[in-house]
Amino acid sequence: MSSEVPLITNPAKNLLKSGEPVFGFNVFESLRPSVAKIAAQTGYNMMLVENEHVLHNDETLTNFLVIARDNGLSPAVTVLEPSRHIVSRVLDAGALGICLSHAETPAQVEALARWMKYAPAGERGLAMGANVDYAEAAAARYCKEANEATLLILKIESWRGVENAEAMLSNEWVDAVVFGPGDLAAKMGFHGEWEHPEVVAAMEHVIEIALSRNLPVEPAVYPKDRREYQRQRERGIQLFGSFRSPEYNLLRQAASQAMSIYR
Repeated sequence: MSSEVPLITNPAKNLLKSGEPVFGFNVFESLRPSVAKIAAQTGYNMMLVENEHVLHNDETLTNFLVIARDNGLSPAVTVLEPSRHIVSRVLDAGALGICLSHAETPAQVEALARWMKYAPAGERGLAMGANVDYAEAAAARYCKEANEATLLILKIESWRGVENAEAMLSNEWVDAVVFGPGDLAAKMGFHGEWEHPEVVAAMEHVIEIALSRNLPVEPAVYPKDRREYQRQRERGIQLFGSFRSPEYNLLRQAASQAMSIYR
């Protein structure tokens, strides 16, 4: 067994591979050191940086990805399309995972894997920067380790994505599945009804496929108490925390709680 220190590690992926839960913190706007540090201090393992509904300065995003990694977190970034100029640059900036929004077809998954993975598995271009903590590294070993370390996450949020879930999840590089219940509900004709029985049933269909393949997946409805969390863990669910809600929802909840004694 090699005693070499890995050139790149992904704490969240290591937890998932060992069957442990991962707690995600979804960030829309607050790409600040304090957010990464507090997330790590409070037990989150992963930062999911929203890149669909907000605009980020490239330098600020790079700084945040580096800070997250320096605090033991696994930063992943959502992307709208599996294109080279987005996927490869985000990974080179320090992301340890890519979450494909509106995942709907096997072709999208194949394209995402192509730009996430180095040859011979894919066609990602090689650069040594934030992605390898600015350290000198042997290219061959780094590329091999990076291919294994990066997380490929699918976000299913349409009926087409539900219908094609089995084909998409059959791709060997898929690591995890999350949902966009807001968009899924709207596209199914239930705007704002994230927990409508038909919407939940659609997510449950995908969950069953994921579990049958031993793929980490989030629950259709997040647990509201410890008992429900334990039940979902026993079922095999691994992704929890705040993968769906932005950080300002957590801020609103805490601010409202702080004000509650005055009302």
